Parts: sequence; structure tokens; C-alpha cells
Amino acid sequence: PAYRGQDIVSLIIPDNIHLRFRSRSNDMVMVKNGQVDGTLDKRAIGAEDGRLLDAIVQTNGSEQGARFLDEFTRLSIAACTSLGFTTGIDDEDLSEEAVAAINTANANAQDEVNVALDLFGKDGKKYGSRPGRTPRETLEEDIMQMLDKGKQEAGDIAKDELNKSGSTNAAVNMAISGARGSMDNLTMMAASIGQAKVRGKRLERGYDDRVLPHFKRGGRGALDRGFIASSFKRGLEPTEFFMLSVSGRESLVDTAVRTAKSGYMQRRLINAMDDLKVFDDDMLSVRNTANRIIQFSYGEDGIDPSRGVHGSPFNIDVIVDAALGTEGGLEVDRESYEFEGDEEDMGAWEEAAEHDGGED
Repeated sequence: PAYRGQDIVSLIIPDNIHLRFRSRSNDMVMVKNGQVDGTLDKRAIGAEDGRLLDAIVQTNGSEQGARFLDEFTRLSIAACTSLGFTTGIDDEDLSEEAVAAINTANANAQDEVNVALDLFGKDGKKYGSRPGRTPRETLEEDIMQMLDKGKQEAGDIAKDELNKSGSTNAAVNMAISGARGSMDNLTMMAASIGQAKVRGKRLERGYDDRVLPHFKRGGRGALDRGFIASSFKRGLEPTEFFMLSVSGRESLVDTAVRTAKSGYMQRRLINAMDDLKVFDDDMLSVRNTANRIIQFSYGEDGIDPSRGVHGSPFNIDVIVDAALGTEGGLEVDRESYEFEGDEEDMGAWEEAAEHDGGED
């Protein structure tokens, strides 16, 4: 007999799992008696949102959860070995019409910037300012909005073009499923990168009254201050490469500083709570080595957070479903009915890949 992918995956899911949620693509995914109907992605099996994995661990224990992960890994490797799964630079190919539309969107954004600069003039006296902002600050905010809008339009064109390839495009499959990367990463490869930013603003520092000596002094146009119309596939101009590296340096420094701060904070918390213990009394009180009560009940409610369901202590629907044999428990994951769109990251490529990509 011919098996579908979801039929094969259902063989490794315990029969007592009942679940319903929406995938990252906003499609309905249902698991009833261990049988999958829908597409499993990062929202089903992921580091943060693994709804299916959470259900297996909470229903059958951690050993069954570990067994499921092991079997799922073996199944995935077998599928990739027998079916093949590769991605190449041709996965970012766009039609000539799409490329022309992207170039038009970028050109229109730069023209809007030039119009705003002409309206601003030399002193900006005729340029309206927002409350609490100088005319110069208002101008910069307007330019950022214009360039971000142009980049968004170019990205939408690329996304529509890439989505036409459907399941035959491995790069799109990885982005949609959450395995690695995002559609924004693909648009930066295929369409255009957009504005390079430092601390949320256009590039300012550099040579005398200009970022690079390749531009006129005092120039505040789109290209002068870090707008990158090129894509990674087409290749960057030397000035674009430098300006993208400037914004990339900020993300690298921020990552290093943030890691050091969070690591030291964790160390201090561990040392501060080193002598605290949850006692097995009627209240599950928290006490130190001197038997002093720190909390009358652990967490003020005595609930183990590792047994919770996405912030709730338990799900009454699942309990009622198990007791009565009904399907009420299928309505368990209400918060996933809110569609999560792709996050847009206008920072450096490394930062986008770090935040938007899947787990290693």
C-alpha cells in the first residue's frame, strides 16, 4: 500500500495523544489517537513551541519523549537519504519581471528620499517637524520609513515569486517549516537587503561629513547613508559591503556583551538560591539551610512549571476528554490560532540568521 508522510509519522506517535493547533503557515494540524492530519513544522517539534513534543512528554513521561525524538530523527534522516533534500543558489532565482519590479520599487524609494531632501532644503525651516523632534530628526525618520517601505515592497515581490515554486524549492521549505532561515533571509538573498542600520538609525559616522569618500560631502541620499539595493545573490557593491559590515559589527558586539551579562546574571542567581529547597510538606514550602521559610508554597501556587501547558498549570479540556472519551481536548491550543507572520529583521545578515533561523 502507498503511505503518505503523515501516515509514517503517525507510527511513532503514541496512541493516547490528542491535539489540535495551527502550523506556522496557519494551516490546521490535528492529532487524534496518535494519527496526524496536517503538516508538522517547528511549532509541532521545536525548542520553544514544540506542542506535539510537550504533549507526548506530559502524557507519557520524559522517556517516551526521548524515544519519540530519537525515532523522529532516524525517520527524518531516512527520508532525506531516500528522497534527497538539497538547496542551491538556483533556489533564489527570480523571473525577469520580478527583478524589474524589485528594481522599480528600490528606485521609487530612492526618488521619494530625494523629494524629501529637496523639500527640507538647507535649513529645514519649511519642513514640518513632529512633536519632540527637530526638523532634521523628523526628516531622518521619514527617510527610514520610505526606505523600509521600498524594501518591504521588494521583499513581497520576491516572496510571491519564490512561493510559486511551492514544495519543489528546498530553501522555501526550510524557511516556512522553521528548520532554518526565514523568508526575510531569502528576500535578502534574492531581492534586496535594504537599509543598513546602527542603533536603529542610518549610518552617520565616517569621514568628514560623509560615511565614505566615494560620496559627496553633506550628501544624505539613500545610497550615501547605507541603503543597499543589491542582493546577496547578485553581489554587493564595495560601498554596500562596507556599510553592511558596519551594521554587522554592531550585532556581533551586542551578542558578545549580552552573552556575558546573561551568563553572569545566571551565575549570581545560582549562588543566591544555592541553599533553597522545596520541602515535601503539605504546602510544598521553600526553605533555606537554616529552615527559614522563603515561600509558603513553591511559586506561590505550588505548581510545577515543567508540567504546565504554555503558561497554564493544566488543561482541563484534555482531562475531561480523557475521562469522558470525548473530543473536547482537541481544542487545547487556543493561543496558536493567532497567526504568527515572519519576523522582519532589518539588521545584519548574521543577526537575521541568528534570530529567525531554526535550531542547530
